[in-house]
Amino acid sequence: MIDIFNKQGYIHLKNVIDSAVLADTRYRAITLKNKYKEFEGQPRDNGSGTFWKGLEMASTLDPELFKAYTHKDMLQLAKTYLQVEEPYLFNDQVVVKLPNEEFVFDPHFDNQFGKDPEGALRGDFKTINCCQILTNMPEETGPLSCLNRQSNEWDLLPAQAGDIVIIDGNTLHSSTANTSAKIRALYACVYSTHPIGNFDKGYYNEKFK
Repeated sequence: MIDIFNKQGYIHLKNVIDSAVLADTRYRAITLKNKYKEFEGQPRDNGSGTFWKGLEMASTLDPELFKAYTHKDMLQLAKTYLQVEEPYLFNDQVVVKLPNEEFVFDPHFDNQFGKDPEGALRGDFKTINCCQILTNMPEETGPLSCLNRQSNEWDLLPAQAGDIVIIDGNTLHSSTANTSAKIRALYACVYSTHPIGNFDKGYYNEKFK
């Protein structure tokens, strides 16, 4: 599996989230979206420093989410796909698209928003975004798309609740608007090989253990 990840720059793991964790995380993610959607554009104390449609450092808004972010299964994924024995926490983000919400992500790679994009491209450190799929994501909901490094083509990734899509921090990815009448929910758990937090308004930088 790690070979596929390294070749493609991402991997889609199916039906790997514990059902109880999935149900709780989905509830908390959607609750946070509804609670903070009216705060968009206002300042906040960490993450980017501003509330927007996505909620980074989500477990600082709901500490119970930290249990999902640091679940033993996520530790194993972080070790495996970062290929280190001592990964670090960096950021957890709730990305919920409400029905017919014009909430899109243009093509980007996660490391471009970090403190050292050039270092990330050189391989000085590595990050992975483990996207926990909390609701079924058919095409009309705006699922993830990743630029496959092996084929150099965009792969659309309709996914099912319980899946995890792991994306390398240097892999281009995007998503379109949710044009359906259903909620589209994802919980993005980002881990790194080195402590890279404590910039801007603050992110995690402790060992994941």
